[in-house]
Amino acid sequence: MIGESEKNSPCPVCGGRMRPGLATVPFFLTNAVVLVKEVPAEICISCHEPYMTGKITDRIVSLLRSLRFVAAEILILSYAAVELAPVVPVGPGA
Repeated sequence: MIGESEKNSPCPVCGGRMRPGLATVPFFLTNAVVLVKEVPAEICISCHEPYMTGKITDRIVSLLRSLRFVAAEILILSYAAVELAPVVPVGPGA
């Protein structure tokens, strides 16, 4: 799911062809599940496994860290909306 994609490289899972697209990616945290929609990724046309670049992964990790203290069990976010807003730490010591 996470890694740098090379042009014309086969899917690491099934060997299928990759194409650019948008994916919905689940993240399972200790106390919550976060679904991030519309994540730019290379997606396998056979098994549909998404692969994100390091830059996008770093942005999502920052987002997930800022959500540590949000009192919700399930969060659904749009990557496109998150890209427009700065990530602001939430919680104690923020």
